[in-house]
Amino acid sequence: MTPHRSSPFGLPLLLAVAALTGCLGALATHGFRLLLDGASRWLFGGDGGPVQVAGALSPGLRVLTPVIGGIAAGWILQQLPQIRQHASDYMESIALGDGRLSLRATLLRAASSAMSIVSGSSIGREGSMIQLAALAGSLPAALARLGTAHRRLWLACGAAAGVSAAYNTPVAGALFVGEIILRSVTIETLGPLLLAAAGAQLTSACLFADTAIYQLPPLTTQGDSSGLGFALLGIVAGLLTPGFQLLLHRSKAIFGQLPLPLWLKLGLGGAFVGGLSLLTPHVWGNGYRTVGQLLHTAWPLGLLLGVLTCKLLATAAATGSGAVGGIFTPTLFVGAVLGAVCGHAITGLTGQPAGPLWVVAGMGAFLAAATQAPLMAIIMLLEMTRTPGAAVPLMLAVATAHLTVRLLGCRSIYAHALPKSEKDRHAVLDIMQKNTPHLPYPASLRQLADAFAHWRWQHVYITDPRRGFMGAVPIHEFHAIQRQESDPDRRIPDALIRLDFPRVSADMSLAESLELMTAHHGERLPVIGAKGELLGHLRKNDLLKLLGTRWPFL
Repeated sequence: MTPHRSSPFGLPLLLAVAALTGCLGALATHGFRLLLDGASRWLFGGDGGPVQVAGALSPGLRVLTPVIGGIAAGWILQQLPQIRQHASDYMESIALGDGRLSLRATLLRAASSAMSIVSGSSIGREGSMIQLAALAGSLPAALARLGTAHRRLWLACGAAAGVSAAYNTPVAGALFVGEIILRSVTIETLGPLLLAAAGAQLTSACLFADTAIYQLPPLTTQGDSSGLGFALLGIVAGLLTPGFQLLLHRSKAIFGQLPLPLWLKLGLGGAFVGGLSLLTPHVWGNGYRTVGQLLHTAWPLGLLLGVLTCKLLATAAATGSGAVGGIFTPTLFVGAVLGAVCGHAITGLTGQPAGPLWVVAGMGAFLAAATQAPLMAIIMLLEMTRTPGAAVPLMLAVATAHLTVRLLGCRSIYAHALPKSEKDRHAVLDIMQKNTPHLPYPASLRQLADAFAHWRWQHVYITDPRRGFMGAVPIHEFHAIQRQESDPDRRIPDALIRLDFPRVSADMSLAESLELMTAHHGERLPVIGAKGELLGHLRKNDLLKLLGTRWPFL
């Protein structure tokens, strides 16, 4: 049951509040941006970005500024100790929580983030922008004292508005929430999200110039090899993504083991950023202006590799130390430099000049690989550049990048932001059906025929002597073999058992289970324990019913 059906005011009120949520989210986003810009001008003078500020400072101040900012940011976070232990941000509140955000926690996180950003930390602005937009978007539901489903919806609308206002990308803003947070894009949710994002876009256009955040020069005609080159770029981006995530996770683990207070950890992270900025000022900030330079200027290969290495280390130090901020824009930065590097390689192989499309395709490919949201990545870059000519290169790079990370089994970079609640962790075990029919290996054709006739399933599960799940036999493939075999007591061929049959792990989240179930054309999937044993089976109807109680508008 959807919220507008359960509401006495119906669909018109739902859409009106979604639009209002978009406006409120945009105001919160731009208010935070103006605060950051004002603080930067007051501290450093001028309207230059972080890279320009770092370049104008003396070496001592270039190192000391991120240290002071990190210490201040950590001290602010320590005023709310539970943030360190369980950061209940907008992603978790939308996906698993009750749709509420703490005002005090959100404001303290935003203040801490502002300290880190203004002092040059290598993190994105968008994290706190979206958090504040989500908080603003949740106000209508809070004032009206609506239920959990409505609160989650308005919180999601606020987040979509925040992305839309931060990047001037309304469609991608809605898809960001759908693909990454909800991990489901349905008409019921996409409608309000799109309306909220559109409201944010219109509000932003009234306040500021409605232009693409990345202006591309005129595109040059690409050679015949460009299609293959962009596909290879996507493969490279997909192969490098696990290393990028491992670097971030290792950094967080190292800082987490240090016996230091939080403010000192953030100060130490700032020292790393400051030290790296002595090598290149491009490690300061989220990398937005550097990407703009890459779109218009061809950098030497050595400079690209040096800046990329320093930026990766700086971002790992900043996020690992506990700085509050976004990872979205730094991910775009890494993809942009990667695209420029691959452009150099193509130029060396073909002699054709590499244009800005390589930078754009690199951003899209690495973003898709890191977030595992390919549709969002394509639309995001098209809206950021407003260049329809970039569509085909983006599609080639994004598709191959997404396929590569899926083959590698890589998780989304936002997976850590959506931890499983205790309720969610055991949800599969709670709703699965036990006493699941199965046949021990090896089984005869007669046993398999009796099993299909008795259970009337489309697949029969096969287990080893220890009840370990081996795979499943599809009924249509069994019938094909049955027509060819005259001996019903013959053992079924091993090739008949689908060893790659999809299965649900007992510790999977509901979102992960839904993703598997959606891709599977059957009505049930086996549930597997930690040692590979068959515990039971999960029915699609049971999963949808449970999700309906948590997200009634899905």
